[in-house]
Amino acid sequence: MTGNDTTLEARIARIEDLEAIKLLKARYCRCVDTRDWAGYRALLVDDYSLDSDGGFHEGADNVVAFVEAALGAATTVHQVHTPEIDFVDADHATGVWAMEDMVIIPGDGGEFRLHGMGQYHETYVRTADGWRIATTRETRLRVDTTGAVPTSVAELGN
Repeated sequence: MTGNDTTLEARIARIEDLEAIKLLKARYCRCVDTRDWAGYRALLVDDYSLDSDGGFHEGADNVVAFVEAALGAATTVHQVHTPEIDFVDADHATGVWAMEDMVIIPGDGGEFRLHGMGQYHETYVRTADGWRIATTRETRLRVDTTGAVPTSVAELGN
C-alpha cells in the first residue's frame, strides 16, 4: 500500500499486515521465554541477524544456537510495547518496539539478574509463510544487574 492507496481493501490489508507483525513479535517473546527454539527459528528468515549486547550474530540457525546457549538455563521475561511499524513497500517493513526484559541465570555463586530497558529496532519481510523477522538490533537505555555473570555465559560474548 502506498500513500495513494485509499481503497477500503488496501486499508484493511494494511491493518492485517500490522496485526500480523504484532503477532510475530509476540510469538518471538513467547518462544524465547518458553524455550521453544523451533518456534523461535520459524519466525526468522534464513539470513536473519541479531545485534545485541551479546554481540553480532548472522544466520538464523547460528542466532538460535547462540540464544539457546546463552539463555537455556535462564528464566527470562521479555515484554514489548508501543510498536512503531512503517511499511517500506508491500513486502518490507521496519519497526521499533519499547522493550523491557528480565534475565535470571543460576550460577555457582548465586543468581545473576539483568533487568534491561530499551528498544528493539527490526526489519520484517513478507515470505511465502507470512511475515518474518529479517534483522533485530537491541539497544538498551538502562541495565540494572545484580550478581556475577556466570562464566559459561560470559564466554559466549567472546
